[in-house]
Amino acid sequence: MITTVNSSMPKITVKQLESFKVTDTGQKLFDGEGLYGKVRIQKTGVVVTFEYRYTTDGRTRSSSCGKWPALTLKEIRRLRDAKRSNRESGQDPIELRRTEKIKNKIIQVEETNKLQQEFSSLSNRRTFVDAIAHWHKFELCRRKDLGLESMRGINKDVIPVVGNMPLEDVSRPMLLDVFDKVVERGAKVMANHLYGDLRQFYNYALNREWVDKHPLIGLTKEKIGGRQKERDRYLTEQEIIELSSSFSAAKLPKTTELAIWLMLSTGCRVGELSKATWADVDLVTGIWTIPKGNSKNAKEHTIFLSDFTKNIFQELNLITGNYRWCYPSRDKKSHINEKSIAKQIRDKVRSTSVKGRSKASETLLLTGGEWTPHDLRRTAATMMGELGVVGEVIERCLNHVEQNKLKRTYQRHELRKEQKEAWQCLGNNLLLLLNMEVKDVV
Repeated sequence: MITTVNSSMPKITVKQLESFKVTDTGQKLFDGEGLYGKVRIQKTGVVVTFEYRYTTDGRTRSSSCGKWPALTLKEIRRLRDAKRSNRESGQDPIELRRTEKIKNKIIQVEETNKLQQEFSSLSNRRTFVDAIAHWHKFELCRRKDLGLESMRGINKDVIPVVGNMPLEDVSRPMLLDVFDKVVERGAKVMANHLYGDLRQFYNYALNREWVDKHPLIGLTKEKIGGRQKERDRYLTEQEIIELSSSFSAAKLPKTTELAIWLMLSTGCRVGELSKATWADVDLVTGIWTIPKGNSKNAKEHTIFLSDFTKNIFQELNLITGNYRWCYPSRDKKSHINEKSIAKQIRDKVRSTSVKGRSKASETLLLTGGEWTPHDLRRTAATMMGELGVVGEVIERCLNHVEQNKLKRTYQRHELRKEQKEAWQCLGNNLLLLLNMEVKDVV
């Protein structure tokens, strides 16, 4: 029931306010000298809203004096007293409040303009390292590896030289000197990658008007690290037999040996295998599903396991099957680093050992020369072709995106049956090669 406390009642007390309950919602209070209150219920609980009422030009008006308990009773009365004082001096509290809001908006606009001017001035003075950090945060991090590989090269070769300089002062000759030093240490490919990353960075800087010109415009990779030769290395059948015989001397972890056969029999990328979980591999149906988050083109990929590949996965399962990841990290909380397998193979392939790395160099060096995990993917595709698998099916097995837009749009057949047969054919051939090796040994 709503009741109104009349002016003859005593003033409100803190104790009275504290005694109000939900059932008192709607009760009206009067504190004297134009201060009125009303009990309300909000998410925070029981509150009392207060207002100062006065008459002007024959109209009764009210101006908020806040809420209890957000404000104390003393603070609420001070607000009421201030409004009464304004009223007695001929000023309308509501109109004063409106004027104050307008003044505050004007001040905010002025402060915003001032900040924009300061920011513009600061932008002109931003250092190279600050600009790179901004680019990494808002653009480069969208890459699949979060831009970490690019930032590694930039932090190693560029930041130490021009990092603290104003971005506008970094000149073309300075950057060319950086590229030359990278080339001098024999890292021509790294120099080209660094050039490509900095070109993208300066396009970003130009769009934001951080710089007036692009210091690398007109340059090409041929003028930096030289034209990069397209890699065409693949393992011959004889080399695959040779590889199998080399494992005992190489003393690779058993899981890495199995990884080599998995990459060779499926054509998968080393990163896709490194991040695989046992939930992705169905050994009953013989299907390995590579999630789109793990594939290079961000498209889910299904691999139909050949008998050969299924046996390899089953052998791996005996080693790591109790963990979430097929290739768990040392602490078993994640997968191994995507470069771990490649580094292990590189140590065994290189012609000279490196300090701090494996001394068993050259143990996996084959007749055709050095090789990498990606060459196994190329070998799988080449072997499929030699076994009679048509190119379109091989491309699907490799999870390549169809380059012809019309075919990609209208020809939606996935050739799953043909892919399954292609992987089985590849697995059978690998099994035949390894059996041949066993016979030769015997």
